Amino acid sequence: MFIELFMLFDEIIFSRPATVLSLYPKTSSMKTKLIIITALIAVTMSGCLVKSLHPFYNDKDIVFKPELIGKWYGSDSANWDIRQHKAFAGLFKDERPTQSYDIIFSDNKGTSKFIAHLFSLDNQLYLDFFLPDIEAPDLAVMHLILAHTLAKVELSANQITIKWYNEEWLMKLFNENRIRIAHERVPYDIDKTDPDNLQVVLTAPTTDLQKFIIKYGNDPAAFMNEKNESNYTFVLKKKS
Repeated sequence: MFIELFMLFDEIIFSRPATVLSLYPKTSSMKTKLIIITALIAVTMSGCLVKSLHPFYNDKDIVFKPELIGKWYGSDSANWDIRQHKAFAGLFKDERPTQSYDIIFSDNKGTSKFIAHLFSLDNQLYLDFFLPDIEAPDLAVMHLILAHTLAKVELSANQITIKWYNEEWLMKLFNENRIRIAHERVPYDIDKTDPDNLQVVLTAPTTDLQKFIIKYGNDPAAFMNEKNESNYTFVLKKKS
């Protein structure tokens, strides 16, 4: 399952001892913002997620819906714990609540934590995900770059549907010259540079990203893999 993308850094790439490093450090010894690309090991997957160096949202687009908060479970027996994100407010001060979410995903392979921003664009809800922390040696983390990923969200009574956008679909749009948006094609593996081992990283500013979302956001193929399977979609039910 592609969600493993966010969970296998330590198992596949890094060895102990390790330290947990954050994009939002709380101590003076961790002032440098270390940035992480969430797709470095996607070569192990059948596909990957649409990634961007810039966020898919502007501050004015952010919405906060308390009904997202709670404990959820997916059809694959994974658990999702969604909480209101609290930010560091300074020494000796209580953390302040924000208009974003901590999303803690757990299955039998482990646990990963995201910070997500819910935003509205063209009367549709989306989640911008990124990974704030990684457990790895300092030198390794200094080589990594932040990426945002995008999911379409549908809310109903006690149910959340999360549809991540599929990189295979995006690559096909580029290969067929159907879209023009700033991007780079980079290899998953430095020793494998053939076209089948390239990933797309969007480099366009948020304004252009949102034009892309409005134009293509409702394309059902965006959430399918090459076998026309919806393995980029999660349907979550709220725990009683």
